[in-house]
Amino acid sequence: MVKRTVPVISGEKRTGSGNHDWVSSEGRVLWKRSHRLLLLFVAVLACMSVTGCWDRKEVNDLAIVTSAGLDRTENGDIELAVEIIASEQEKRGNQTSANLQQGGSSSTIVRFATGETMGDAVTKLQLMLPRTIYWGQLKVLVVGERLSRHGFREQLDYVVRDNEVRLRILPFICKGKVRDFFASPFSLEQSKADFLQGEAVRVFHKPLTLNAVIQNLGNVTETVKVPYVNVPSKEKESNPYIQGYAAFSSDRMTGVLTGDMFSGLKWMINQINRDIETVKLKGTTPPHVSLAVISAQTRLLPRLEGGKWHMDVRIKTDLGVIQNTTRFKTSNPKNVKEMEKAVENHIRQKVERTIRHVQRMGTDVFGFGEAINRHSPEAWNKLQDHWKEEFAAMEVKVFIDANIRRIGMNIVPVGLPQEEEGK
Repeated sequence: MVKRTVPVISGEKRTGSGNHDWVSSEGRVLWKRSHRLLLLFVAVLACMSVTGCWDRKEVNDLAIVTSAGLDRTENGDIELAVEIIASEQEKRGNQTSANLQQGGSSSTIVRFATGETMGDAVTKLQLMLPRTIYWGQLKVLVVGERLSRHGFREQLDYVVRDNEVRLRILPFICKGKVRDFFASPFSLEQSKADFLQGEAVRVFHKPLTLNAVIQNLGNVTETVKVPYVNVPSKEKESNPYIQGYAAFSSDRMTGVLTGDMFSGLKWMINQINRDIETVKLKGTTPPHVSLAVISAQTRLLPRLEGGKWHMDVRIKTDLGVIQNTTRFKTSNPKNVKEMEKAVENHIRQKVERTIRHVQRMGTDVFGFGEAINRHSPEAWNKLQDHWKEEFAAMEVKVFIDANIRRIGMNIVPVGLPQEEEGK
């Protein structure tokens, strides 16, 4: 094996063989010093990270808002209402009776302020509060009828720009004034926010969020619809409740769908959530049968015939019998078929009435335009400029496929005479 001479480092001569590199004692000292400096730097960074948050906000310094309301006053100003979580001291204090009179509860406080814009109202409200307003826990936004018909979009701009506000909050339109809504009683829940959230989850399959409203506001293919809350008069001792949908055209509310129209719209936009449908059967007295919706799916299928667009609405649903007042046994397949036919006609008539009513309103809350756009973007580009007229004149066919999957615990109506049990 041939030996080779390694270059001299710091006057020291070494020899080696193979691929081994020799390092001088001075180089090892420099490496150890740099290693120690690196460890010291890491230790300093670690100490800096445990010193605390320089921009911290203590909970005791915040006015945590759970629900907010917006409305327009008679002179055109914007009225802001906020429901704030009360501290333990305020819960035990002597302000409870005053809070209840203003619409709060033992757990919340309601405050009002007015300004030229929502931002101006927030600034004035902050001057009246000893704590900093915090929007991070905002759950619901309630808008009065007057503002929803004029200036709704402009005031939403503040909500969207604030980085504390989450776009998954639930929006509502209330009947009358927002002040009346916050002054109304509510039972079983600790705050208006919890009350409205619970109502939305109970009524809708998938509650509408503020993000969906913002995306569709001013949209031509599918206009905005927002849950509409009925506020009882002061003479009635009852709670507010979701009564229907407020329909928008562009950025303004144009009408309200309640009753069967509300139910028909829920069928159209896949928002049925364990709803109850009651139908009448022929050839029996009493004739009523009530069925609970187990599942439902609606599809919009556009088609072009003779140069005009048509829409097929296909609804498939599974139901269960929850009450049978007739003398028909639910174990008989023939009787079950009669019930399925009756519920299909019932849903079809309800949906068709809703479609005709909405077409007269001229607001495409169903998303017919979006369905055509997905089916043929080129055709939609030609339709969108005159879509309002096209939508109002469109021919719509409704097809219902209902199947009864559950008949309940008893197959024979309660109290039916024995001689009739075989029918």
